[in-house]
Amino acid sequence: MTTETELLTALSRDRLWETLSTLAQWPRHSGTESERMAFHYVQETLENYGLRTTLLEHPALVSYPIDATLELLDEQGGVMRDYRCLGTAYSASVDELVAEVVDVGYGAPGDYAKQEVQGKIVLINGLATPSAVYAAEQAGAIGQIFINDNRLHYMIVSTIWGTPTPESAERIPSTPSLSVVEDDGHDLRARIAAGPVTVRLTSQVFMDWQQTPLLMAEMDGVQSDEFVLFSGHLDSWEVGAMDNGAANATMLEVGRLLAQHKAQLYRGLRLLFWSGHSHGRYSGSTWYVDNHWEELYNRCVAHVNVDSTGAQGATSYAAFPANLELGPFGAEIIHTQTGQTAQANRMTRAGDMSFNGVGIPALFMTLSAVPFDPKQTNYVTEAAGKLLGATLPWFWHTSEDTIDKIDLDVLALDTKIYTSTLWRLCHNPLLPMDFRPVVADIRMTLAALHKVVGAQLDLSVALERTTQLTQAVATLAEQCANVDMVDLTTIITLNAKMKALSRALIPTTYTAAGRFEHDPAWTMGHLPLLRDAPQLLHMDPGSDEYHFLRTKVVRNCNAVQWALREAVAIARS
Repeated sequence: MTTETELLTALSRDRLWETLSTLAQWPRHSGTESERMAFHYVQETLENYGLRTTLLEHPALVSYPIDATLELLDEQGGVMRDYRCLGTAYSASVDELVAEVVDVGYGAPGDYAKQEVQGKIVLINGLATPSAVYAAEQAGAIGQIFINDNRLHYMIVSTIWGTPTPESAERIPSTPSLSVVEDDGHDLRARIAAGPVTVRLTSQVFMDWQQTPLLMAEMDGVQSDEFVLFSGHLDSWEVGAMDNGAANATMLEVGRLLAQHKAQLYRGLRLLFWSGHSHGRYSGSTWYVDNHWEELYNRCVAHVNVDSTGAQGATSYAAFPANLELGPFGAEIIHTQTGQTAQANRMTRAGDMSFNGVGIPALFMTLSAVPFDPKQTNYVTEAAGKLLGATLPWFWHTSEDTIDKIDLDVLALDTKIYTSTLWRLCHNPLLPMDFRPVVADIRMTLAALHKVVGAQLDLSVALERTTQLTQAVATLAEQCANVDMVDLTTIITLNAKMKALSRALIPTTYTAAGRFEHDPAWTMGHLPLLRDAPQLLHMDPGSDEYHFLRTKVVRNCNAVQWALREAVAIARS
């Protein structure tokens, strides 16, 4: 019988580098022929490793910038200065837009309240994001200029998660947006402070339906038909050596290692390589869950995502994203492999996290990160750096994401962490979920909300159920800790409880749209069904608007209470 240590010893640095070197030769925009060549290479390699593969295709609305210009004009319309710029995916194309530019700082509601932006172009700090473009358009702006760091970063600004529906299609941006480097952004800001500034903006953006590939590679478990989903996107901005070629190399190496010992896997492993991550706002993973919903609900026990491994200088493993039932499991593996103490942060609304409606717990996304230097902060790194103490490397989402930016030692260490993670999830019969952090997190959110809106919304039933659930999941954790590892009958019962708890709690704690729709591509917050409740405090209790909103949040509170009731029943059963 192979041990985990023996498995990790067999990890091949040469194969990692060979795979990465091959993938990093192809620009991989979604739906292009060069991306398809990368898919065929990955498929052939995995088949040689002994995995069963299926190459699927589906239509996706794909977008990426082609060309853009930004010119500063004088009072007579002459060109005073050209600014180097980069367009954004899913923004509107425009042949020529001449308008005044106004500075809205970070684009917070208060920034828009200070001045009139109707019919003007707004200057905004930071990366081009869906929520920033949406807010600008809602305020009446006709274009956006984003101030990056000293590099131009590719971004996509659609708020629609995956392929649009009739209801969401109206949110496709109708205005152009560009990014400029920090020095040019500050030049514009200084000119605006001195008086009115007019620019001429052009932008050509590709946006059309494309047939996009999706590769599935799998191996079956020996004793269970359940599987662990291991996913990463294969499309990229330009050649994307780190994002996401290195992560794809990690996926192939994990697949190779586990395939050599598949006779020891209790449950199966399913690798999925997405297109449409970068250029379709997660269109690949969204299409997959839409078209395989019941199979995922019935058989998938966990989702491990991998993105941007192996970057030079990425020495920090202090924080990682996870659904919190997998947090202690992930932290222990990271500590074993790196010696660092790692903290699980609540899974973010990013990456290919398209499975919240199904209720599949997820672990990781980005993993190794660059330690944050507060002396070198900028609009791109400051938010994540101050919050997490680490950031993505400077070349993320730029044309400079090339193979010379990869550190093979970091790549190998990242791959060891993923190998341990997937081996344990597939090999060990007992699932490693611990719901005590999940329930503590729910209770903390409800308690904080109760302090704010307790007079407007009765949360006592929900809070009482978190008390009951706290006791029930503590008992479940004790049962898991003491189970005899050869008692498969009891293990199967415990696994069913844990899977059912995730199915009950994740859709409520992570979604507002419910099980079968997809929320917009912006931050949702915890228990998003109750996110509007604090607005009641600022409304006239006699107004129509107050009664309308209170009716909505009461109904949503019922949904949260019901999910907690269901969870208590599952944990106690």
